[in-house]
Formats: sequence, C-alpha cells, structure tokens
Amino acid sequence: MGRLAVWLCATRQVVALGFLVCLAGAHAAPPPVAVTLGESQSTVALANHSEFLVDVGGRLTAADVESRQSELPFALRPDGHKTLLTDGDVLWIRFVARVTDRDARWLLEVDLPGVDDASLYYRNAAGALVVQHAGDSLAQSQWAERGRMPFFSLGPDTSREVTYLVRISHARVPFSGGLFLKTQVVASDQEQRAQFLLGAYFGLAALAVFVALANALVYRDRGFGAYAIYVLAMILGQAGITGVGGMLFWPEMPALNNPMTFFMPLLAGALGVWFVRIVATPQQYSTLLDRLAVSIILGLIAVAGIDAVVPSVIGFELSLYLLALSMGVVLLLLGLAIARGDRHSRWIAAGYALIVLGGIFPVARNFGLIQSGFLSEYGLMLGSAMEMPLLFYGLNRRLNEQTETRARARALAVTDPLTGLTSHRRLLTQLQASINRARNGRPFALMVVELANHAALARELGREGAERALVLAASRLRRVVRGTDTVARVGAQHFAVLMDSPCSLDEANAIATHAVAQGLRENEVLPPGASLRFHVALGQLPMVDLDAVATLDMLLAELKAISLDARKTIRVVKR
Repeated sequence: MGRLAVWLCATRQVVALGFLVCLAGAHAAPPPVAVTLGESQSTVALANHSEFLVDVGGRLTAADVESRQSELPFALRPDGHKTLLTDGDVLWIRFVARVTDRDARWLLEVDLPGVDDASLYYRNAAGALVVQHAGDSLAQSQWAERGRMPFFSLGPDTSREVTYLVRISHARVPFSGGLFLKTQVVASDQEQRAQFLLGAYFGLAALAVFVALANALVYRDRGFGAYAIYVLAMILGQAGITGVGGMLFWPEMPALNNPMTFFMPLLAGALGVWFVRIVATPQQYSTLLDRLAVSIILGLIAVAGIDAVVPSVIGFELSLYLLALSMGVVLLLLGLAIARGDRHSRWIAAGYALIVLGGIFPVARNFGLIQSGFLSEYGLMLGSAMEMPLLFYGLNRRLNEQTETRARARALAVTDPLTGLTSHRRLLTQLQASINRARNGRPFALMVVELANHAALARELGREGAERALVLAASRLRRVVRGTDTVARVGAQHFAVLMDSPCSLDEANAIATHAVAQGLRENEVLPPGASLRFHVALGQLPMVDLDAVATLDMLLAELKAISLDARKTIRVVKR
C-alpha cells in the first residue's frame, strides 16, 4: 500500500507538471481591457471584463502567475461562468482597473457567501505586492474586510492602471459567484438591506422555535418539539450558507463554517422527515413507507456525519441525492395523510411545497446546472420563511383538535355521555367528601329520583324516544335545583341531586315536590299526553356509619318501595 501511495503521488505530480508545461506552451490571451472607475459609476460587473485560469492542483503562486501572465492561457470569463474545483484546484481571475474618482473608495466583492478561500494581489505605486485574504477558512479578524462574503479594497492610485489577481479556492461546489467592483457607499447600503432581511428571517425563526418549545412543554406535544428542533437546525444551516454565522455567531471559529454549511442542512433534512413522520403517522397505514422514512433519516445523518469528518465530492453528491429523495418522500407522506382525511396535513404540505420549491435552486447550483445568484443563495431561506407560519398554523390546528379530544375524553370520565350530568363515580366522590364535612356539624341533603315510567315510554316510543325522555328528565331536574347543587345520573333511569350546602328536610322536600310537578308538565319532546313520572326518595345526611355507597344504595332501596301507581311519590328518610 505504501508503494502504491508513493506511485500515485508521483504520477499526480508528473501530470500536474505536464499540464503546466502545456500551459506555458499554449497561446496566451492578451491582458484584459482596463475598467475605468469614475464618478458616474457606482457598480461594475467584471463578467466579460476579466479573465480566468484553472490551476490544476493549485501549484501556482501569486508570483508565478504575475511573472508568467504573458505565457499562461487566461481566457475571457463570461457572465454565468461556472468552474468546478476539485482535488485542490485553484481558480485565478485577472482584471485591470483604473480609478479616476479620487473621492470614492472602491471595493471588489466576491458575491458568494461560503467561499473557502479568496485572496487579492496587486502592486502598489511603490511596486510592493499587496495581499488581502478572506474566506470561510479564515477567522473574521484575518479578513481584509469583515463581512458575510469576501470584500477587498482596490488600490488608491488614480494615476495608473493596476492589474489585479484574484485567487479562489472553493471545493466541491462549482464556483459561479459574480465579481463586482462597487464603491464603499453602495456596498455598505446593499449589505445593510441584506442584513435587515436576514435579521427579519432569523428573528422570525427564533420566535418560532421559542413558541414551539413552549407549546411542546406545556401541552407535551411531540409535533411541536420536533418542529422546534427542525427549525433550529434550519437556522444554523442558513447561518452557515448565508455567511451570517461566520460573521456574527462564530467569527473566530472558522472550523465551524463548513460543518454549518454542509452538515446542518443535511441534519435539517433528516429532522424534517422525522417531523413529518410524527405528524403524518405513516406507520398507521404503511409499514413500508414508515421504514423508508426511517431509512432516509438514518441515511442523511450517516452521510452528514461521514462527510463532516472526511469531506469528499462523492459524499457531497450523495447528500444532494438523499436530500432530493427526502423532499419527495415528505410530500408523499403528507399527500397520503391528506387523502386519508387529515385536514391539518394540508397546511404542512403547503409549507413543505414552498421549501421544496426554494430548495430547487441551491440544489441545481450545487449540481452545476445554474449559476450562483439571488435564488440559489436565498431561495431555501425564502422558502423556509414562508414555510414556518404554515407549519405552525397546521400544528396549532392539530393541537387544538387533540386538546378538544382529550378534554372530551376527560369529560366522559366525570359526566354522563347521554344527559351531560355528573357521572355516578364522580357523584360518589363528592358525596363522600360531603359526608366527611357533615360529621363536623354541617348537614346536607341527598335526593334520588327515578323516572318511574321509563319502561312504558320505551315500549311506546322505542329506544330513541326513551333516551329523549331521559334527556328531558335531566333538563327538568336542572331547572328545580339550586345553583350549588349537583345533579348526576346514577342508573339506567335513576338520578341523584346532591344538596351540598346546608339544607333542611323541608327545603329538600319543597325541591322534590317542584321536581315531580316539572315532570308532569307538558313538553314538546314527547308525544301529546306523555309526561315524566318522577319517584323521589330523600334524606338529610349524614346517616350513622354509612359511607357514600351505602347511603346511595339505601335511598335507591327506598325508591323500590314506592309502587308504580302510588299517589304519594316522595319518601322522606329521617335519621
């Protein structure tokens, strides 16, 4: 293996030397026409005004290029030119400029955040070589001009033409950034507008993360938790891609630039699939799709981790294919969820459609299909900004529905589903508490009511009519009790009224009499002539040595002693 490595290294050196020999023997282009920077100008694009040369293996130094300009085959760099630099290749760009405006400070802008390494070389009036550096491989304190992307200051000489050399090293992603000459005023104004928009995006995203985490903690909702982690990964990825992170968040830690630019978008893609898997729940209807989603999540994380440790062109291209596949799977999962009737997935699908649309441009740029531009640099961020409120709205609707479902489930545990009255179990709990308090000298009353003609109504009106009669009975009982009393359903046709506040037997008897009269009144629910016949047993509590269950059973037994055709339908149980 050692001999093979030495042989490959020697072969590469021979090929590189042979390439340089070919360059030296090739026909070289004449120097570019000088660009004049006067008072009437503020921005000049160097496309078609500059020349480029690809240094295979990066063997040429600035002194080599400067001394051999007449020999090296520079070619005109047209608008939209793209160059893929691999295995240490370097892109050299040459242009000539003359500044005639003495009052303006001119800058060279490399319009591409995330450039690994960029340097500017030129000779000043004294003939000394001036060198300026920038790029993600350097800390911001080593940049010629602090910023999101490389800026370099042109020579202040106004009396002569100056030849400038730009050295670009940008691995894996084709370099298609534009080079522009701008006055400092224009460059500062444009950068301030860009930073205002970037600040709005990161502020919105940070707010979304905070609110989502709050909802996740308060409501114990996994969907909001996954959403918060996904948006946080998207924030860090966009901070790396747009250069904001290198300028503001970790300016003196350039080692973080590449991981944030390449690793975090892959992690955000994996977290996006995880989030959709939680919301769309594919495991409920397709084990195969669920396994595919899990495989993509694990694949993205594995490729991202390996690529972060051992960056390679193959790993980068594989990550792009996996990201494209993940977007397709996400839309498929959401589409199937919508087809199954999940209304809230429509909003999440609309949000993901926007981020897929915005992500097409940087992916196409990374594949070398289009040149660098506004949409390739900020398309994913714009899609993410429009996606966040849609996803948040969809999650809120989903949470509200789940909250209502849980509330109904909790209500069913303490209320009767047919009548809406307090449940039997809940009444026993309240009754026992009242008995415990009453033993300290606070008497109360309990009234048990039977719809005595329930069986007859069921035979005459059927099951539905009998259920309507029970609902009507519950309504009539609510009308006669006091605001502090509790009405419960304690059997098929039995009700109970807990008069928890101090209540004498005479007061309880009056309420019972009113209840019987209410049952006999005409109503619009039952057929003409049909009424509710209430039998009532009541007593003042507590009874000696009787708990809640025994007390209720005792009053129910008293009800059975009342015959169906009895004229006296109220029985009072005394201690």
